[in-house]
Amino acid sequence: MAFYRDRQLTYLASSISVLAIATGLVVGQSATHKSLAQTATTPAPAGVTSINGAGGGSINTLFVGTGTTSPYAPQGSWFNTYGLGNPKTLNPPGAVNPLVTFRYASINSSAGVTAFFTQTPPPATGATINPPVSFANSDDPITGTETLSAGPNTGTPIQVPVITYGVALAYNPTGLNVPAGGIKLSRATYLGIFNGTITNWNDAKIKADNGGAIIAVNKPIVVVRRSDNSANTFTLSSNLKAVFGATWNRGVGEISIAQAGGIPNPLPANTVVWPANFQFASKSGGVATKIKTTAGAIGYVDNSTRLANGLQAAVLQNKAGTYNPISPTSIGNAFVGATDQDASPRRIKLVVTDPTAANAYPLVSASYVLFYGKYADAKVAAGIKGFINWALGVPPVPAPANVTTNPNNIAIARGYAPLPDAIKKQATTLVNTYVAP
Repeated sequence: MAFYRDRQLTYLASSISVLAIATGLVVGQSATHKSLAQTATTPAPAGVTSINGAGGGSINTLFVGTGTTSPYAPQGSWFNTYGLGNPKTLNPPGAVNPLVTFRYASINSSAGVTAFFTQTPPPATGATINPPVSFANSDDPITGTETLSAGPNTGTPIQVPVITYGVALAYNPTGLNVPAGGIKLSRATYLGIFNGTITNWNDAKIKADNGGAIIAVNKPIVVVRRSDNSANTFTLSSNLKAVFGATWNRGVGEISIAQAGGIPNPLPANTVVWPANFQFASKSGGVATKIKTTAGAIGYVDNSTRLANGLQAAVLQNKAGTYNPISPTSIGNAFVGATDQDASPRRIKLVVTDPTAANAYPLVSASYVLFYGKYADAKVAAGIKGFINWALGVPPVPAPANVTTNPNNIAIARGYAPLPDAIKKQATTLVNTYVAP
């Protein structure tokens, strides 16, 4: 297999940790609300084509839903709106195309891409995806030369973004005096927090960011970071690298043996070496839980996970010097005018590490879906084209007035921002041109 990634996503357990791949049913979802989108143990109904995939968790609430209440429930997710739900009551109401259903294992970007290129489903722990693998989701765009392992599907892989999202700096307000508009953090301040040099909520920089307001007289900052492979880690650290250069000395693309604690073996690219006193958890849900249960904690999670867990988020300063809360609007503003940065006609890549617009949120990224160039099953290829044409349609289909099934409204309600229309058109054209039976 000859392919490489733009970013070998970040992973540490204390200073550095081994990637642990874990698949499982979405946290907080009851057994009575399991969907074909989340488990392949129930076969698709007769005459219904199963489109199976695996990958990152940042887009999980959009694809398959979490919990049992709107807007994060399985009912109304992209997959259960477009395809047939299991049970059918997960369709809100009916389905755009009841002849297909989606199964998706939320593992992580790296494991999802591996499953895609090897055409081998991820390990059967919790939610499983039965063969054949039909697609992968990754928050880490591939680049270079890709070669598929032997399997039923062939052709040059296709990569398109499907959504944009923001990484929130979520905090636990217990013991803090939170200003009415939320806690503001300048670029220099959130650098200091994640560098480990700002360690108390009474720091003078935090007070200055908030107009002299005393956030706490004496409250230690408990930083919670990811322990597993995480595009959210990359989004945060690449922003800090773009803004501060060598001042952000924790990593992103290069790292010294000294920082690695003297480990002689080469470290993966884009490794971040966090301060040893930082707490850590696996996946966005684990980070969110630790923040919720730790007074004075702050950590980074995607905006949808933040909203689903009811967490407050810092209002961050951007390149223009303005402070913006995280929202679908401020996330979308960061991508206004963004263009494809990949020379391949079969791939689209968006790079926004330090958005310039005054109304833009600074920590943003895009999530991508990988498809095969040629599918052994023509029904799968047709279902994929139909799904992308619906999800990225310009204008959306059905009409915008239909809140229930409008893909843009579904995404916005869950904390994401739709792609710019120009990128949507490029993505749908690419899929319709290169995905074939």
